Amino acid sequence: MSDSTPLSFTILGTGALGGFYGSRLLLGGATVRFIAHSDVDWIRAHGLRVDSPLGDHLFHPVEVYASSDLIPPSAVVCIGLKTTLNDRLPELLAPLVGAGTVILNWQNGLTLEEELAACFPQAVVIAGLCFLCSNKVGPGHIVHLDYGRISLAARDEPGLVWLPRLQAAFGAGGIETDVQPSLPAARWRKLAWNIPFNGLSVLLDRNTDAIMADPEARALAERLMHEVAAGAAACGVPFAPDFIPQLLAATERMAPYAPSMRLDFLAKRPLEVEYLYRRPLREAARHGVRMPGVETIAAQLSLLDRANRGDSASGAE
Repeated sequence: MSDSTPLSFTILGTGALGGFYGSRLLLGGATVRFIAHSDVDWIRAHGLRVDSPLGDHLFHPVEVYASSDLIPPSAVVCIGLKTTLNDRLPELLAPLVGAGTVILNWQNGLTLEEELAACFPQAVVIAGLCFLCSNKVGPGHIVHLDYGRISLAARDEPGLVWLPRLQAAFGAGGIETDVQPSLPAARWRKLAWNIPFNGLSVLLDRNTDAIMADPEARALAERLMHEVAAGAAACGVPFAPDFIPQLLAATERMAPYAPSMRLDFLAKRPLEVEYLYRRPLREAARHGVRMPGVETIAAQLSLLDRANRGDSASGAE
C-alpha cells in the first residue's frame, strides 16, 4: 500500500469514542467499517448520527457489522471497547488482524499495548490516547461535547512509519493529533486525569464542573494527581512541574461533562477498575511507590461496582 492510498479502518466498538472518531474519518474520505453490538440493526436501518460543535451529521448507509459477520480486512483496526471486555479481545480481534495490520488502541489504562503485542506479534501496535468529551445517548446516536485531540504513541519502531499516515487521515476529518515520543509517559499523563475524575465522578455523584467548583473536591482531585505523578516518576516518566496546574486549568475550561465511568455506573455496567487503577497501582508498587489515595479510591469503586450490579457477595473484579 502506497503512502498516498487512503487508509481503511475497522472500528471495534461503535460507542461514544468509536462512533465519533469513525464519523470524522468518514468525513475525511477514509473507508470505515464499524462493528457494533446492541444497535447494529438500528444503525443498518437508520444510520449513525453524530451531533457535534464541529457539525451535526447523519451517516446512512454505513458499513456496520456484528462481530460474528465476515468483515473485509482493513489496514487499521481501532479498539473502542471498554477494558472490561478485554478478556474477549483475542477472539474479537483474531479475524481482523493479519500480518502488518495496525492495531490502534483507544482504551484507557496501563499495560494495554504490551498485552496486545503479546497476543498479536504479527501486528503493529500503536496507542491512541483520546482527549474527548463525548457520550452515546441512544442507538446509533453520539453527542460530542468538547475536545477531540488524539495523542499517538508507537509501541516500537515499526509503528513510527505509520504515524504520519494516521495523522493525515485524522487531520482530513478535522481531528487534531500529536505524536508522543514515549508510550509509558503518554499513558501515565492520561492517567493523571482519568484516575481522579473518573473515580470521583462516581464516588461524589458529580460531573467534572461540579468537582472543580467545590474547593474540597478539587483539592482531592489535585492530591490524587500528585500521587499519580509520584507513581509515574517511580516508573521513569516524571511529569513537568507545570503539568498538573495545566491539567486542572484545562478541566476548568471543559464543558460540563459526565466521565465515562460515571455513565457506566449509572447504567449499571461494569467499571474499568482493573486497567485504570489496579494496573497502575501494581506498576508503581513494583518500583517501590505506593499511592494510598488511589488504593482507597480503587477499593471503594470495586465495592460500589459489585453492589451496583447486584454482585456484592462476590470478590471478583
